[in-house]
Order: sequence, then structure tokens, then C-alpha cells
Amino acid sequence: MSTETSGQTPPAAAKRVRQSSSQRRAAIEAAARTLALTYGLQNLTHRSIAKHLGITHTLVVHHAPDVGEIRSRACQVLLEEEYATMEGLVAARSTAVGRLSALIHALGRPGREEQAGVWFDGWSIGRRDERMARTVRFAMDTWQGFITRILIDGVQRGEFVVDDPQACAWEFIALLDGLNAHTLVAYGDPADYPARLAAPLAGRLSIPAATLIAAHTEETP
Repeated sequence: MSTETSGQTPPAAAKRVRQSSSQRRAAIEAAARTLALTYGLQNLTHRSIAKHLGITHTLVVHHAPDVGEIRSRACQVLLEEEYATMEGLVAARSTAVGRLSALIHALGRPGREEQAGVWFDGWSIGRRDERMARTVRFAMDTWQGFITRILIDGVQRGEFVVDDPQACAWEFIALLDGLNAHTLVAYGDPADYPARLAAPLAGRLSIPAATLIAAHTEETP
């Protein structure tokens, strides 16, 4: 019987990749955004992030000690991403009516529950957290300016008439916010959502609602 060993050595244990502080922070923030969309900003905790990343709770606390700041940052980035997407969408439209129509169909479509939830979580948390309140107010101001610019452009092009574009923008955003609430609890028929947005806005602009709805199809790139 041979007394020689096989010469084989057991496989080395997998080494944990050591990340820099900035890399770890980026991973924590990315996880926070994913969890916020899935479970809500209010359920975002150090422990939920640690579990999602497969790291210790202590490590998350070390790199991101303030959970309120994590929530606010997640909300900020998610709302910025949504805004950038909508801004890019309307950039492809050649008319103000076409841009408004594109927004109505994009923001009135089913499947926006996660994004709608971010807004409502932000408002709810912001009631008692001034940092979150500032984040949401800034996003609201950004949308107010965005819609106002589209309306002013439409007036200047002679596409419609509105005496106060800023007030009209505020009203349209209020409609979108209300629709977000309906979306979250599946209230009404989602197929009717675009028409529910278009009718009052078209009345404010003194154009047929059908025109506002049809512009989405007519200007689809």
C-alpha cells in the first residue's frame, strides 16, 4: 500500500473583496433605492440594507450612520431619475401639445406603483422630517418649472391659450398627484387614467380633449 499523499490541497476559502469607503457607500445607496422601490422608503433601515447586501448591520452603520439621510438620498435620486426619463421623453416631441400628451400617457399608464409610492412615502415622511420635506419640495419645484415651460412654449406657438401657465402647471401636477394615489390602491379603471388627466387640462387650454389624447399617437417617434 502506498503511503504517498495525493499532493492535492484543499481549495482556498473564497476571499471577501475589500471595497473602498466610496464603493461601499455607493453599494449601500444603490441597495437603498432598490429596497425603497420594492418595500417603501419608510421600511428602509440599516438592517434591511445589510440583509440585502449580505453584510453586517455594523458595516452599514459605519459607512452610512444616518438612516434618515439614506432615505432622503434614495428619494432624491429616484425622483431625479423619473424626471430625467420624462424630460427625455418630451424632448422627442415637436409640439407643446405633443409633449403634454406624452406625459399624460407615460404618467397615466399602469405599472407606475413603485414610482408613485416614492412620492407618497416622501410626503408622509416629510411631514416630520424636514430633510425629506426639502427633498420633495425641490422635486415638486422642478416639475412645476418643467410643466410651466411647456405651457409657455405652447402659448407662444399659438397651440392653445392659457392666461396663467404657472397656475395651470400647478393644477396639472395636482391631477398627477391625485392619480398617483389612485394608482397605489388600484382605484378605478387604469385604462381610463389618461383620459381623466387629459379632460381637465384640455378644458383649461381651450382645446378638445381628443386632440390632447391623439397627439400621443401622432407624434410617437
